[in-house]
Amino acid sequence: MIAGRPLNCIIIDDEEGAHLVIGHHLKGLEVVKLCGNFFGAKEALEYIYTNSVDLIFLDINMPGFSGIEMLAAMTKPPLVILTTAYSEFALQSYDYQVVDYLIKPVSLPRFLVAIDKALALFEIKKIHSDDKADAPSELITLKVDGDYLRIDPSEIEYIQSWGNYVKVFIKGSFVLASITTHELEKKLDATKFIRIHKSYIVAWDQVRKVKGNQVYLLRENSLPIGKTFRKQLMERLK
Repeated sequence: MIAGRPLNCIIIDDEEGAHLVIGHHLKGLEVVKLCGNFFGAKEALEYIYTNSVDLIFLDINMPGFSGIEMLAAMTKPPLVILTTAYSEFALQSYDYQVVDYLIKPVSLPRFLVAIDKALALFEIKKIHSDDKADAPSELITLKVDGDYLRIDPSEIEYIQSWGNYVKVFIKGSFVLASITTHELEKKLDATKFIRIHKSYIVAWDQVRKVKGNQVYLLRENSLPIGKTFRKQLMERLK
């Protein structure tokens, strides 16, 4: 048990057999709770965005959207144990800091080793999270006009994509930083910022109201809401 509760996990695999095997291995384990079975990455992502998920058992080869592509799409993924019949993706997978890489068919002893790793990593993440809970915002470093500028994320109002650059708006002014929106998003606390459009990320404490397809900020300016990000925004407003 971690903090009085088991880890919430889901299985993402396009093969029924994989769900049965992992589900069987999970039976009787009190430290992990199976919360969902998904046969495609898109449906799983929608669940992850709106539910508490600590651990994912993720297949790599899936039609339409692979496990690696799913990892690349998530800014702050839960812990991930990859399950696959192929060994050639092992090196690439560790670019995404996965917990473990299991080759099918997955034996129970090997499965339990992966679970042990996940529990240990989850405990480390929890300790770090508790240490930072009351800490001041960590400064982030941006390259601006060839120089390196350190800024406090709590001062950011919103961010606008500008080609291979971003405009970072602070107190009504902005700096043009040499970084992509996707790269900068990874540096930000997902509980304090939200992407509302492929070109815009806003600080949650700057949102005054949402009307139609616009987000209105405290400074009265408004920004568009992208279709892909509307559902996530509306869930956050509840």
